[in-house]
Amino acid sequence: MRRVLVLGENAVDVKIRLDDLILSDDENHIPEETSINFGGTGINFSFALKVLSETPVYFTPISLDAFGKSIRQFLEQNNIYYFDYSSEKPTPVVVSIISKDKRITIANIKGTAYVDITFNVFLNANLHYDYVYVSGGLLTERNPQIESFKIIKHIKEMGRAIFFDPQVRIGKDLPGFIETCEEIIPLSDIVLANEKEISVFGKDLLENFLERGGVLVVKRGKEGAKLITNVREHEVKGVSLKSVNVVGAGDVFNAAFIKSFINTNRLNESLEFANEFATRYVEKGFS
Repeated sequence: MRRVLVLGENAVDVKIRLDDLILSDDENHIPEETSINFGGTGINFSFALKVLSETPVYFTPISLDAFGKSIRQFLEQNNIYYFDYSSEKPTPVVVSIISKDKRITIANIKGTAYVDITFNVFLNANLHYDYVYVSGGLLTERNPQIESFKIIKHIKEMGRAIFFDPQVRIGKDLPGFIETCEEIIPLSDIVLANEKEISVFGKDLLENFLERGGVLVVKRGKEGAKLITNVREHEVKGVSLKSVNVVGAGDVFNAAFIKSFINTNRLNESLEFANEFATRYVEKGFS
């Protein structure tokens, strides 16, 4: 069984669905739907990969607070292996307010558990893995930027394939975030991001990445997805449907693409599988 090392934040995800986001003062706004789940890009990806019958190996600090204990229980209940790496900092809490055409995210991520990640702990963990998935959601503060880059550079030197989603929406305005992503992209084999995120990075950086044999997977939501290499492009169309599970859909797409690719080594087939699987998830969840 192939093992995928996962470097990505964990969090409590609160989702609130409203008819519209026109909110008035001094009114009680009753949502159509409210849910509280354990998530963060690292947990979402790990769970999706497990659903797809692959083996994630989760490595990122988890808080010792009550939320962190529940995240550990969630991982154990779903038979997801994790390195028991504790932090006294709190668990991040991310609130998504969703309407028909908008999504607003409020993220309490500053000074939270995942920023305690260190290269030395990783080196001493002696983890066994075949592939690596990195979420840029880790890169929101200087320590995880430095330490995550050290880990990724070491992994590259070990010859492992690296899949990277920069998650630009999470940290684009934070000091050092974009610069660290730009250091990680050249070390990556496949970069997965949406069109808006890709536009943040310079043309020369992306062209050099492709010229060295890198692959760019462009997630386009309802419009489908596109795969870009130095010599060709392949596009799959999206499907118009009622969006139910928007939060985490990108992480599910990533998991499906990687699951297919590590088993087939076929880019086009993997893009088509990921697009189809993520579409089903948005409409019906994992049912």
